[in-house]
Amino acid sequence: MQKPSSAIQFLLLAALPFGVATAADFTISGSSSTAQSLANNQTGSITASGALSVSGSTVAVTVTGNNATVSNLGSIKQTGTGRGIRDNTGVTNLVVNNGSATNSTALMQAADADVIQMAKAGATVTLNNYGAMISLNASVGGAQAVDFNAVTGANVVNNYAGGVLKANDADSVRPGLNGVVNNAGTIQSKIVNGKVDDGTDGVDAQTNTGVQIFNLATGLIEGARHGITGGQVDASSSFTMKVNNSAGGVIRGLNGSGLNLDGFNGKQIVTVVNNGTITGQGVTGDGDGVDVDGVVNISNTGIIRSINAYSAPTAGLAYSEGISVGGGTIVNSGTIEGLVSAGNTNAVGRGITLAGNDITSGALKGQREGLYANANVTNQSGGVTRGQSDSAIVVSGVASGNTVTINNNAGASIIGGGASSPAIKGNADNTVIVTAGVINGASSGKAIELGSGVNSVTITGGTINGSINGGGSQSTLVVNGHFAYDGAISNFKKVDVQGGDVTFSGVSSYTGATQLSGGTLTLDGAQRLSADSALILNGGTLRLTSAGADGQAFASLSLSSNSSVLLGGSSLTFGALGTVVNGATLSFTEAASGAYAFRVLGNYSGNADFLQLVGATHINGQNATYSFDGTYTRVAAVPEPATYAMLFAGLALVGVMARRRNKV
Repeated sequence: MQKPSSAIQFLLLAALPFGVATAADFTISGSSSTAQSLANNQTGSITASGALSVSGSTVAVTVTGNNATVSNLGSIKQTGTGRGIRDNTGVTNLVVNNGSATNSTALMQAADADVIQMAKAGATVTLNNYGAMISLNASVGGAQAVDFNAVTGANVVNNYAGGVLKANDADSVRPGLNGVVNNAGTIQSKIVNGKVDDGTDGVDAQTNTGVQIFNLATGLIEGARHGITGGQVDASSSFTMKVNNSAGGVIRGLNGSGLNLDGFNGKQIVTVVNNGTITGQGVTGDGDGVDVDGVVNISNTGIIRSINAYSAPTAGLAYSEGISVGGGTIVNSGTIEGLVSAGNTNAVGRGITLAGNDITSGALKGQREGLYANANVTNQSGGVTRGQSDSAIVVSGVASGNTVTINNNAGASIIGGGASSPAIKGNADNTVIVTAGVINGASSGKAIELGSGVNSVTITGGTINGSINGGGSQSTLVVNGHFAYDGAISNFKKVDVQGGDVTFSGVSSYTGATQLSGGTLTLDGAQRLSADSALILNGGTLRLTSAGADGQAFASLSLSSNSSVLLGGSSLTFGALGTVVNGATLSFTEAASGAYAFRVLGNYSGNADFLQLVGATHINGQNATYSFDGTYTRVAAVPEPATYAMLFAGLALVGVMARRRNKV
């Protein structure tokens, strides 16, 4: 076939629309202002000495075919309002390389648009950046460095050490559905001409679910608003995200949260593995370390911190929270804390908030929704959860029917702050606390303050500074380990000492039962417990020290297993007799000579259970006897034979003296 003449070729080219590039392989090693286009299996290259600079609204490099590659070692600039690289057809297997392992000076820059945009759902793309990709966004129109938001196919962003992905006054990176972001460089949104709003984040997944973000040891993800954000499109939609921040990696929001995911319910599930640092800071609003309106699975060995929060004085108190989530699992062996800036008197720093979203209308307006799922917080050895000027852990919101479990292991610390906030505060949901570490509520005098649910607190060691409030008549406290406590215990239906050396030196007001199932409970001082508490001896030892003559009163006494009491020269008083199990024995030692060991209100001389108890009781190694004094039935040791002899000798002497007086 005869080739067309050069004149015909010129006419065909002239017929193309102005500014539309012809698709072909290209290599630019000098300066060029001609827009380029790539079709199927084509490659475009800019060498280290090359520069492609396109003005107007024309895209610098348009991709229209599959399996295309763009490799830039020099510079690609769009100096007008067009994008640097764009696909608007849904191409697959596009690879974009900016720089190389030996070239970190490569530059892609757009003056007032996205540096790269994939505009169609079916596209697949891999971006490898070693240099800089910068959207100057001159008109503050929301132009990203990387915009893969529309992509539903495979989309991967690899930002290598030294690489920079930056957008001024806009989100820096928007991954697509199930997108992957691997960052060892810098991903940054920076305020230059605009103001901080919800479109100035480091990485914004928008409503794309399945996004995975890996921030490596040298990586920085920084947003003028949030470091990372996204979330559910509506309450019926599912949304997941995974964030892995390596040791040395930093994720931070400069006027928002380090990680912020807006949502509606438990259909939003977020996994965070943090070995580095995640921080949020509220300058003109709130700013949490991690804020997820949904359910989480967080593992932290690094730092998750909120630096500050702000609200106008007329808008109420602001909360600077290390973590705020609607349920799930938090495992911490690092630091989780909420701080406030010096001089900020309208905000408080809180460690962890477990609650749903704010309720903005209706009768419950101003409260928060209840939990979306069970919540489990484990503070491992070395872990610190702290509220600088508020609670370390707060369960908030209306009752949800879910259960909150807090495990504070040996070597871990939960530290509250502020003059009135407990270190741990519950709500109406059932709460389970198991602690062998430190719970410090010294700043307020309150360590644990639970709500009206069915709660349990188990202490296996460690220290607790401040009061322990079980919240109501359905709560139980178990101590099974070495524990010395000088605070006040209130609102428990039962306090059960199961083992270890336990000392209560504070004055407690709970009216539920005090049960000894093992170990030793020392009451250091007189009347350490409420006289309305029933004593159940189910094994173990009760010990009184520094208690005076009448050391401790109880509502009643029950004996269900062999038990012992060290009186320390004091005695016990009971308002009634409870259950006495046949065969169980009771041993009193350190009873004052000649004094009763214990007494029971009323006359029990003919009570079979009481007589059985007396028969099973030994006092200072002697059998027990009893007598009624008109108010109490007293139980004391049977006098020893030598004591009887002295008594009889005394009586005889009295008789002799009486006879002598009669003779006179």
